[in-house]
Amino acid sequence: MKKIKFIYAIALALFLVQGCKKDLLTVENENQPDFDKVFSNGAALENLASGLYVTIYNGEHAGGSAQPMLATASDNVSCSWGNFGMRDMSWEPRNNAWNNAPTYAYQASTLNLWNNMYSSINTASDVIKAMGTGVNVGANGADNARTKAFCRFAQGVGYANLALVFDKAFIVDEKTTVAEATLASASAYSKVVESALAYLDEASALATANTFTIPKSWLGTDKDLSSADFKKLVNTYAARTLAYSPRNKTQLAAVNWAKVKTYADAGITSDFVVMQDGYAKWYDEAGDYLVYQGWGVTDNYVVNMMDPSKPKHWTDISSFPYPTASTDPVDKRIFSDFEYVSSQWFQAARGYYHYSPYRNKRYDEMYVAAVGPKPQIMKAENDMLKAEARAYTSDLSGAATIINASTRKTRGQMADVAAVSADVIKAIHHERHVELYTTGVGLQFFEMRKLDLLQKGTPLHFPIPGKTQQTMGLVVPFYTFGTVALADGINTSNAGWR
Repeated sequence: MKKIKFIYAIALALFLVQGCKKDLLTVENENQPDFDKVFSNGAALENLASGLYVTIYNGEHAGGSAQPMLATASDNVSCSWGNFGMRDMSWEPRNNAWNNAPTYAYQASTLNLWNNMYSSINTASDVIKAMGTGVNVGANGADNARTKAFCRFAQGVGYANLALVFDKAFIVDEKTTVAEATLASASAYSKVVESALAYLDEASALATANTFTIPKSWLGTDKDLSSADFKKLVNTYAARTLAYSPRNKTQLAAVNWAKVKTYADAGITSDFVVMQDGYAKWYDEAGDYLVYQGWGVTDNYVVNMMDPSKPKHWTDISSFPYPTASTDPVDKRIFSDFEYVSSQWFQAARGYYHYSPYRNKRYDEMYVAAVGPKPQIMKAENDMLKAEARAYTSDLSGAATIINASTRKTRGQMADVAAVSADVIKAIHHERHVELYTTGVGLQFFEMRKLDLLQKGTPLHFPIPGKTQQTMGLVVPFYTFGTVALADGINTSNAGWR
């Protein structure tokens, strides 16, 4: 078994949330330097800002993060190993609620994401608060705009992740505090989405009004990012926040798709790639486990998309006929990005339905030493956001044009999609499962969720982590979601693709 590395970012203690119970929204450094000394120094503020995104990245992609169990819960990846909650979120039928007990072996899957997002949010808030007292970054404040824009970006991305994964969260920044953290004082995810967009909009406005460069070390990129390209990245994050937030089809119809279109049309025009550095600072560990030999395989749901002659589901019986390798797929990426698996490494006692004849091999070469490029947000993702926004704003022709010029055609060599609503939505769904495999975090989960395709009994979002609820003074059992019996279409899926 591969060595598991958990990378934790340490946040400075925050006076802005003094009213909250200890450790609720902060990850405290016991060796922290004097607050006033650190936050009165412009160079120190810039140094703190430079580490905001890696904290977010590690919260998304550490092995013990939410990414692995979201991938199996969405039937994008299959894995029967218990690690990281992957098996518990993929039992069939889905009669396992998310185990939110602080003693649960994989409670860190949600707690790591929660803590890292608040670590980044709170540090960004402190930097901005210090700047508000007159502390300048750079000579005569030359780098104030860049620092503030990056801090607002970190706040926006942090809250976006909280809104997409959790049912509620606490909204705090340099001006807003939570006097007493209770479940009642937490904001619903819809409000958290609004806050995330407000921070991202401010980051975008600062990038518009100023010219600066984001150092490559701040984002893990291979080159520095201009303020214009940074603004594109911010817009893509805003588009995905809005587009991925619905918990069901009813909410999907209520999304402000015109706003998504505006964001996506101003979004990235090339892949946003993070350079993996050999497990040191930037490492998509979760993505590694989801494709590594002996670990995750490609769910039959996805295999069937690429080759409809292959089964969509592996029946839970020992006599199920082993699928042969694909020879005439509709999507040629089954050859370039995926590898036929001639035998299974999972235990039959845990369910034959975990079996699959394919695994993803696209990033195998990079993962040998975890050095090299790994897409965080692909241009293809932004293309699908642009197409989706058009599909839901009565521009099916425009949506089809984007899709037919995308990776569906250039890499998959698939037939053109017609300007028909059902066909366009199906094509977008396909790209998110195939082209965007293991990029970002939870993309396929969010996609299945808003189309009512998560298997019945699957949580539609996750509760505030049990350890955090414990800090709030609550006692077991802590609230949670999941199981067929509690399927309501609001917190737990009551539909599903099968």
